[in-house]
This record gives sequence, structure tokens and C-alpha cells, in this order.
Amino acid sequence: MAHRWSSRQAWAWNGEGREAIAQVRTVYSFVGQSKALNSYSEAIQNTLKLGYKAGMAKGLGIGCTYASACMSWALVFWYAGVFIRNGQSDGGKAFTAIFSAIVGGMSLELQERFCWTMLTSRHCN
Repeated sequence: MAHRWSSRQAWAWNGEGREAIAQVRTVYSFVGQSKALNSYSEAIQNTLKLGYKAGMAKGLGIGCTYASACMSWALVFWYAGVFIRNGQSDGGKAFTAIFSAIVGGMSLELQERFCWTMLTSRHCN
């Protein structure tokens, strides 16, 4: 014969059942967490290796760029020193020449960006 539940008893049992199911879900999620973490770690290994390679390539590219810039500055200053020592120039003229070369190079570099924009744009009719 079916057991007759009072509303209070049914509500109490229903709450206990929900709590038990929630606890089972929590325990299952903690067990599944390590599996998901391992799965994610395995899936991301290729991306991680690619990121290391991209970072190394960018670092080497920027490093070589700055190294060549510093070496060219050193060469310019050394060559200006040779001219000054030999009496072919004085410090003011050498400084002016170096500064003009630096500003001219930066201007050309900035102008290149705008020239490329102008060359690739379409004219309005």
C-alpha cells in the first residue's frame, strides 16, 4: 500500500533528495575537474609551442633591429671622432651632421608610412 505523505514530510524529503543529488554532482565535478584539466593541458601544448616560437622570432627580430641601430650609431660616432682627430672637422659640424642624419632617417621612416597609404588609396571622383 502506498505511503501517504503529509506536505511537510514530502517537502523535507524532497529537500534532502535535492541536497543529496547536489552533493553527488559536486563530488563528480571535483573528480571530473582533474580529467578536464588534463584534457585541456594536452590540447594546449601545440598552441604553447607555437607561442614560444612566435615569441622567440619576434624577440630576435626586434633584437637584431636594435642591435643594427646601435651599431650604426657607434660607427657614425667613431667616424666623426676620426674626422675630428685628423682636423678635417670640428665637434659642432660633426654633431650637426650626425643630428641631421638621424632626423632625416626618422623623417623618411615616418614618410614611408604615409606614402604607402597614399599609393594604395583611391582618388575620389
